[in-house]
Amino acid sequence: MDVARQFSTLAKQWSEHCDRVVFSSDIKDCLNDPAYLGLIKLGQPAIPHIMERYRVDDLPWGFVLDEITGLHMIQDPNDFSPPEVRRKWQEWWAKQKTGPERQTVPK
Repeated sequence: MDVARQFSTLAKQWSEHCDRVVFSSDIKDCLNDPAYLGLIKLGQPAIPHIMERYRVDDLPWGFVLDEITGLHMIQDPNDFSPPEVRRKWQEWWAKQKTGPERQTVPK
C-alpha cells in the first residue's frame, strides 16, 4: 500500500478516535491511539499529506509533525494554542516549498 493510501486510512481512524474522546480535557487521550503512532511511522513522506489535511481539519496534526520532524512548535502539550501551532507549521511548510534557504527536516 502506498503512503497516500496508508495516510488516508490512518487519518480516518485517528479522526474517529479523536471524535470519541473529544470531550476529554487531556490531549493525551487523543494521542493515545495506534493510528496516531502509525501516522508518525509513515515519516517524512507523509508530511505533504499532513499539511494538506492540516489546512482543513481540526485534528492536532502539530503533534504528528513534531514527532516526524523533531521540530517542536508545541512547547507545552498541556498549554498551547492550536491556531498558533497551525500557523507556525504552515509558515514552516511554505518555507520548505519555496524558500531559497530551504529548511531541512532533521533525521
